[in-house]
Amino acid sequence: MTALKYSGFFIVLLLIINGKTFSQSEVFENGEELYYEVNYSFINIGWAKFTTERVTGKNDQFVTHAYLKSNSSLPYIDVNYEFISEIELQNGSVKPHKFTAYQYKEGKKSILICDFHYDSNYIYLKKTGYDNNIETDKRINTSTQFQDGLSIFYYARYNSDKNESRNVPVLMHVDTALMKINFKNANTSVDISEVDYDIASVFLDGISYFKAVFGLTGDFSGWFSNDAARIPLKAKLEVEIGNVSLELKSWKRKNWTPPRY
Repeated sequence: MTALKYSGFFIVLLLIINGKTFSQSEVFENGEELYYEVNYSFINIGWAKFTTERVTGKNDQFVTHAYLKSNSSLPYIDVNYEFISEIELQNGSVKPHKFTAYQYKEGKKSILICDFHYDSNYIYLKKTGYDNNIETDKRINTSTQFQDGLSIFYYARYNSDKNESRNVPVLMHVDTALMKINFKNANTSVDISEVDYDIASVFLDGISYFKAVFGLTGDFSGWFSNDAARIPLKAKLEVEIGNVSLELKSWKRKNWTPPRY
């Protein structure tokens, strides 16, 4: 699987935030860390971690990281990825400037870089393989603003005050694609193993118009904290052989506690 295919996995896993109206600026917090377990049925198949850092001296610019690793005790699964998205909050939108994806395997790594050139209306993509060979080197001419495999996570959280469906342009498989997100204001409850009470949350669902890792069909649903932080709590994904789930296991965010339902 290519790095962008795995970034697609991130997209579907994490397009899950609430719809209650809060200050959008509160979604982004310097030093935030979110850690999740990824499970297939009752089997833990890996983990995911997300961090947010504000660019020094720039209140509206952030560097976000995501890490995805498989359970090392399982045979036939070897996933080790790092994603970096440099984003800016501009005119009420999440605007990615650069996306980098690293895939690590047997002491080597492949690198994918996506540079967004808004002034010149194009996106430049370059993928270097494990042996330092150039696998992709191309330019996509477009005036459309796209989200990358990590910025879409923050795009969804940032727009959680909406009550509408959107078709969002995303980069996928070193090309362009669409994802439909159904933003809703339906308050509900959800439980996670790390908290001994029902958490106030908002349900969200959607579909990606492509097939990604693990045979993902495109449908997804999830529950996110019904407060200013919009923390993704749990997600369920339909795949060809069953269901994959994602659940919040630990977090680092100043003064944040999961809100009671």
